[in-house]
Amino acid sequence: MKTVLIELLAFVLICVLGTAAGGFLIMLYHSVTSFVAGSQISLFDAQIFINGSIVFFPILLLFVPMFLYLTLVRHPRYNKIAGAITIALLSLAAWIFAAPVSYKTVQQKSVALEEKPSELTAGYFRTIDKRLYYFTFVSGNFVNGIRINEDYFTSVRTSQSVKKISNTPINFKRDALGFSDPIIGENLTPPPVLLAFLGGIGTIQQKAFEACASGMIPWLLFSSLMAALVALGAIVSASEWKLADAFYITFDTFAIITLNCFYFLGRFDSFVNAINNVGGFASIISQNFQFALNCALILVFVFLGTFKAIIHAGKKRRRGE
Repeated sequence: MKTVLIELLAFVLICVLGTAAGGFLIMLYHSVTSFVAGSQISLFDAQIFINGSIVFFPILLLFVPMFLYLTLVRHPRYNKIAGAITIALLSLAAWIFAAPVSYKTVQQKSVALEEKPSELTAGYFRTIDKRLYYFTFVSGNFVNGIRINEDYFTSVRTSQSVKKISNTPINFKRDALGFSDPIIGENLTPPPVLLAFLGGIGTIQQKAFEACASGMIPWLLFSSLMAALVALGAIVSASEWKLADAFYITFDTFAIITLNCFYFLGRFDSFVNAINNVGGFASIISQNFQFALNCALILVFVFLGTFKAIIHAGKKRRRGE
């Protein structure tokens, strides 16, 4: 009972504090991407904080089982079975019933944080559409200044690569990462590994939103992702070395999310088509491949957990003898 109460408290604290931290990070990211060189930056925006927390909550839920299972690994005196069951039930319930509320709120409030870019300032060199600009005056989308083509430093007749612009309209827009000012975007571009991770999470979130909007059955089928994540409770004590258990849980969490992301990105399309061509029951599997993939992962984790439990029980008997 003590383990159940501890995991329940830990679940609530992680959800509340993690959601608040995620909302703060999204608010900070929004402030930085909206910042323009030469202007004042506003870091705190209550509305963006609330909207960011709503957006971040389902993302946090994907990693809550991992965090809680690591607490079981960290504290060997906890009842592993009771703790794992508690974590699994709480995580599944929160995902199935609470995550849709977040997605529906996102749709109703339009909290995708997509806004028009902030107006640029004069007095800075900026690269826009592979051309270097220096603005002496900016009013909305109309600018004065000079435009320098990219062949300026290689052309013999450099004077033709420079053009004076006056009251010229330019369609300013945010870049792929949401930065309003190219100067800021060029200097704060995240490393490729982080970009790949954020892109994968974004893909999962988009597909989750679509499944939630499609009805109960698609949502439950998609929720097999969370079922696979909580199935990691079966291998909490897979090793007698706590560090190894922590590695297994962390690695497998990211592996499950990555495999689901690969499916949504079409990396398994050729394999799915090959299964579909077999016909019969195989065609049903191909039509619900994400669900089948997660069910297969669940079976693997349960088998490994059961196998390890038998081995550990045998070792204990031998030590007792």
